[in-house]
Amino acid sequence: MKGVRTREIRVAIVGTKFMGRAHANAYRQARAFFSLPISPSLSLACGTNEGETQEFARQFGFARYTTRWEEAATATDVDLVDICAPNDLHAPITAAAAKAGKAVFCEKPLARNLEEAKNMCKAVAEARVPNMICFNYRFFPAIQLAKKLIADGALGEIRQFHALYLQDWGLRPGLPLTWRFQKERAGSGALGDTAVHIVDLARFLVGEIAEVTRMLTTFGGSAGSS
Repeated sequence: MKGVRTREIRVAIVGTKFMGRAHANAYRQARAFFSLPISPSLSLACGTNEGETQEFARQFGFARYTTRWEEAATATDVDLVDICAPNDLHAPITAAAAKAGKAVFCEKPLARNLEEAKNMCKAVAEARVPNMICFNYRFFPAIQLAKKLIADGALGEIRQFHALYLQDWGLRPGLPLTWRFQKERAGSGALGDTAVHIVDLARFLVGEIAEVTRMLTTFGGSAGSS
């Protein structure tokens, strides 16, 4: 509307690989699909490799770049810190960004363990900054329709929720040893990386989880249950 100015929120993205690219593209496309009261502005890109980070910033239209996450978390030209870095960096970046008064968006899984997660929640609560973890599948049209059908009672009482997340890219021969396959950095394997989406969708669609059972099989080992 003529004469109406949209406020901007200046974004720093920490992490320039797969998820960083997805988030950067989403910020660029958002204004084309939605009428936003606050418009994202790509202020700062942060990655570990200077050449790659500079190219990432150029490609997606960031105002500048850095190779230090500490700068991205505290920069005066940043309002929101979007964490797309490996899991072992989620907690320290969140703490620094919250202390600096920045809104915090964090990719899943939130943390490597419960202690880190609690510390992250405490940091944003004490700083009273907006915060969010990115579970994008909630907003798929099919999921939104399912949510409406369940809420309207069209499906009756939900007695069972069954979900599978099928992904096999980790089985490719010659795949390099990335941080996702290093427990000290990732904190978990497939359960933390992909099953968190199933847990989130279960909670979103049918409510909180009351009880967990498990079956575990390790290659060359034996199966157990509890």
